[in-house]
Amino acid sequence: MNAVMPTPGAADTERRLKADWAESAAYNAFYGGMRTTQLTGLALASIVVALAYRYVPDWLLLAWTITVLCEALWLKLVRRHYEKLGRRQRDAARQLRFARAQRPLWLFNAMFWGLTPLMLFHYMPTETALLAWLPVIAGGLGRTSYLASHLHTARMYLSVIAGALTLSVGVGLVSELYVPLGMIRWAMPVVLVLYLLLFARLIRVHYARNAESIDVLYQNKLLIQSLQAQTRAAKAAAEFRTSFLAGAAHDLKQPISALGIYAEWLGSEPQLVDELAPKILQATQAINTLFDSMFDLAKLDVHRIQPDLRTVQVRHLLEDLHVQYRPLAVQKGLTLRLRTVDAQLVSDPIILRRILGNLVSNAIRYTSNGGVLLAARQRGDHVLFEVWDTGIGIAADQHVIIFDEFYKVPQRGTNDGFGLGLALVRRLAELMDYPLTLRSRLARGTMFRVRVPLTLGARQGADTAAIASAGRDGAQSAASASAT
Repeated sequence: MNAVMPTPGAADTERRLKADWAESAAYNAFYGGMRTTQLTGLALASIVVALAYRYVPDWLLLAWTITVLCEALWLKLVRRHYEKLGRRQRDAARQLRFARAQRPLWLFNAMFWGLTPLMLFHYMPTETALLAWLPVIAGGLGRTSYLASHLHTARMYLSVIAGALTLSVGVGLVSELYVPLGMIRWAMPVVLVLYLLLFARLIRVHYARNAESIDVLYQNKLLIQSLQAQTRAAKAAAEFRTSFLAGAAHDLKQPISALGIYAEWLGSEPQLVDELAPKILQATQAINTLFDSMFDLAKLDVHRIQPDLRTVQVRHLLEDLHVQYRPLAVQKGLTLRLRTVDAQLVSDPIILRRILGNLVSNAIRYTSNGGVLLAARQRGDHVLFEVWDTGIGIAADQHVIIFDEFYKVPQRGTNDGFGLGLALVRRLAELMDYPLTLRSRLARGTMFRVRVPLTLGARQGADTAAIASAGRDGAQSAASASAT
């Protein structure tokens, strides 16, 4: 047995969707963590200002402070806008694009705090500068709690702040800011390296923890989707059973009614036995055929029905339908007229019979006076099957909804049937790709038309030899069935 492998395009799409979902979850954790650290960042910035205000020029310290406040305000607005987009399910993709577009903001943040020692500390005494390093270092470590949620942004941040801090330390050493420390000052590059290693370590630890949580969330999401799909499948199965039983009752009612009427005629007029016996036999065969086709209805609802294409004699098909439905028309005081042609076509005889039979049954049921005409006309390479009635007609605003399951036109004034006849006609016609049209005028009557090609043609992708073969196979199967 050959295994069915997923197409590369489908696999790529699935991977991309999973990656986008994981990245969205990472950004959710990113912005959620940022909320709790913004006040801490402002507090650390205020410590820097408190240490620097006696030594740093006022204009420089004021510019630095304004920059900190503007950045904090901008981060707050970015976070709020991201959360606002997240509350709209339809903006999920837009939310992700917005988050990606904010990466330059984190580059600026890393560069600004990494260069803060270079901008401010050489104005301070050595001891004060060392104290001012503490909020800068603490601020960087504090940001790892949310930066690590999105690994790409965290690595980018670490690279930029590492370069900026290295520049700040190097300039401080060259400018002899830390000379009062003596030889200890040369330990600062080592401390910086250890700090950056700790920074990277914290990023890895936080990221691993967040990635595990995101994976659990994704698995839960898949589980919920699976449960929802199973619930929908169970609901669809229940609806299918209801439709199946109603459809079975609908289809079996017509030949059984005809059989009962023939039996009643035979009981009251025994001398008609020679005339009625073949009709009783035909009605019985119709019942058996419909029993067999019920399984096709089940397959139709799960999209598994495969039409059994054979050669169909149009005249024989319509005459059989006339025999089956004429007693029902006579019982209502209607005439069922027949107009046919000597033509043959390739189709599934059971499906075509069900389409036309449901149309005739529907016409008889909803016609009170006059009659019904079952006609076939050949037009080029097609046969037009038409069912005319002299009923009260169908309003134009109902020409679409009458094909819905269980729908019955209310003004028709009948509670008979389940409202499945035209729904079955529509679905079977769509299955066979037979155009179905409707013309109706209130108080004048209705005409349904089914357009059936004489041969399969290019639509089915079969040539003439294949059609002939299908016809021979169908004839052989029919002959075998008759012999049993």
